[in-house]
Amino acid sequence: MAKEKTKKKKEETEENLEESKPLDETTRFRYIGFDVFGKKSKDFFKSEEEQKEYEKSVEQYRSGHISTFREFTAVNQDVLPMLDKIVLTISSLVLVISGFLPWLRFESNWTSMSFRGLTGYFQVSQFSDVISLFNPNLMIYVYIPTLMAVLAFIFGIITLVFLWLPAKTFEAYLKRLKRFMSLGWYVLAVWLAFFIVSVVGISLPFGEWMAENYGVRGVGSSVNIVSFATLSGLGVWMSIAAFILNSVKANDL
Repeated sequence: MAKEKTKKKKEETEENLEESKPLDETTRFRYIGFDVFGKKSKDFFKSEEEQKEYEKSVEQYRSGHISTFREFTAVNQDVLPMLDKIVLTISSLVLVISGFLPWLRFESNWTSMSFRGLTGYFQVSQFSDVISLFNPNLMIYVYIPTLMAVLAFIFGIITLVFLWLPAKTFEAYLKRLKRFMSLGWYVLAVWLAFFIVSVVGISLPFGEWMAENYGVRGVGSSVNIVSFATLSGLGVWMSIAAFILNSVKANDL
């Protein structure tokens, strides 16, 4: 019995060795079909007439059956057509331009002062010296617009770059554009929080007295959202509108 087992194991080992040997070239080429089909495949149709008849039957079948796709299906829809690209370009340019427009205007009987978006950063110290005499909390009406103006300018520039700079693939291009433009919702959330605080308002000592005696426009016993709407310039509302447009479009990408 032991000899038979040893003999069987030896035979199995020899068979495995034979199977593990590389195939010779003749066997290998015959296995993958070169000798069976040859180098040149035969024509599928016997003649051109047969091919034309088949194509004609396919066209007849197609015309008599309903297509699996609707005429206006989202599958065939262009995600970012040229018209939308032009609109996004314009809205992004608006963001850039808004940084150079007036964001706040302070007027009285004797003087007027314009607070421009990007240059407002250098004017903060001028306003802070005066506003801190009344209520330091009022600086929110200077800091927030200044921050939003800088963000509008940066967002506009980067969106224009991502909009026209090609990527390796169209999917990567859309993903990059969508990811960045979606950040606009955070900017709008800051504006919303600012407006909520403005609804409550911040007290302004001597506000009514200044409005009555010096003709300071837009102030009263408190500074609220009505005051901000009165004092705000074109740059504020242009940037908000552009942020809304870009953010909404980001959801469609």
